[in-house]
Amino acid sequence: MTEQFTAKKIDNPRLIGEMLLTHVLGGARIDLYANADRVATGEERDTLRELVQRAMKHEPVQYIVGTAWFFGVEFQVNNSTLIPRSCTERLVEQVIAHCKSEFESTCNIAEIGTGSGCIAITLASNMECAKIVATDISNEALELAQTNATIHKADSQITFVQGDGVDPLLNVGPFDVVCSNPPYIPDCEMAKLDSNVLDWEPKLALSGGKDGMDVISRIIADAPKVLQPNGLLIIEIATSTRDQALAMLQNEPAFEDAKIIRDAFGDDRFLRAIRRAW
Repeated sequence: MTEQFTAKKIDNPRLIGEMLLTHVLGGARIDLYANADRVATGEERDTLRELVQRAMKHEPVQYIVGTAWFFGVEFQVNNSTLIPRSCTERLVEQVIAHCKSEFESTCNIAEIGTGSGCIAITLASNMECAKIVATDISNEALELAQTNATIHKADSQITFVQGDGVDPLLNVGPFDVVCSNPPYIPDCEMAKLDSNVLDWEPKLALSGGKDGMDVISRIIADAPKVLQPNGLLIIEIATSTRDQALAMLQNEPAFEDAKIIRDAFGDDRFLRAIRRAW
């Protein structure tokens, strides 16, 4: 598998091979080495061949096995949503730090574009005081997010609502935090994405329009309608649009202390500001 994946220029070929084999055989990846003499059944070999053929077409291994990890927790995924990525974990850390420093009791959080639900569920799992409204334009994504919330016993803290942008939040706010990992890839960068992203992950959750700011600009303009004074706004952005995104937020009079936050890999990844108290 490693040789074949390498020939196809698939990233992390050995890791993908281990993930597929573990999925077929069960157990954990360490079991592949602890039980190296275990003989696969004919059915297992047939199943593995089918999965390898899918991986050879650059289908993401997370979609093949149906799970992905985020913040140390396993979530169900499918091609109705983006695959959770570790670079987004800093957004969760920022929200948790803000809520724990500002609130002793209930903290009301809105997440726009919840996808698999990994952000909302992680926030709920790490803060008993969190009450969250998580939205998405896709009903299929919301169904998956609800499933994940039930699995992780976070469904009592989260309300999932279908809708676009800030609109579904207008009658259920105000909120202490508005966070989002929206579509933000500019058109000029879409064609440059790796095939396992471009060909498989939903374009609705990737493409941010000509300059990557279609959804972000609307969130910045509309978030003051649902944010409490001194509330936090934090949005994941493309590194290439950091200056434009920061300038847009700095020019919005309802916000102060606008800044860019880097992810764990040192990339400019998040736009952060505080709702003015007036």
